[in-house]
Amino acid sequence: MDPAQLVRSEIEDLSRGDLLAVLDYYTDDVFFHDVSTEPCHGKEEMRDFMAVFYRGFPDLRIEIRNVIAQGPIVVAEYDLLGTHTGTFLEHPPTGRAFRIPAVSVYEHDGRLFTRETVYYDSASLFGQLGLPLFEVVS
Repeated sequence: MDPAQLVRSEIEDLSRGDLLAVLDYYTDDVFFHDVSTEPCHGKEEMRDFMAVFYRGFPDLRIEIRNVIAQGPIVVAEYDLLGTHTGTFLEHPPTGRAFRIPAVSVYEHDGRLFTRETVYYDSASLFGQLGLPLFEVVS
């Protein structure tokens, strides 16, 4: 399967919330970086990071806008959607829905993805959920 189709399939599995299937698209030593936080090194860290989102947004889904591939690089542009019905980063559920645009850049080794970097506006996410961006410490 070509890398662009692999990304589409991986996103379908993400939208179903099937983290085990998602991890099958990546090497064991994958470098996964959501630019809003520290990078993950390996499948276990990636799984734990992604689980935070699925606990907070059990209905998390992705609508693809574009997928472009050139050589080992695949870029996917998409919208992330969900409803805050579970605890997310220690914030109790607000019941509010969100929709934010995002872009992922994948690197493929001919068999599996070795790297993914995810870009989105976390301020927009927090704003739509009615959550504070920063905690004020006195």
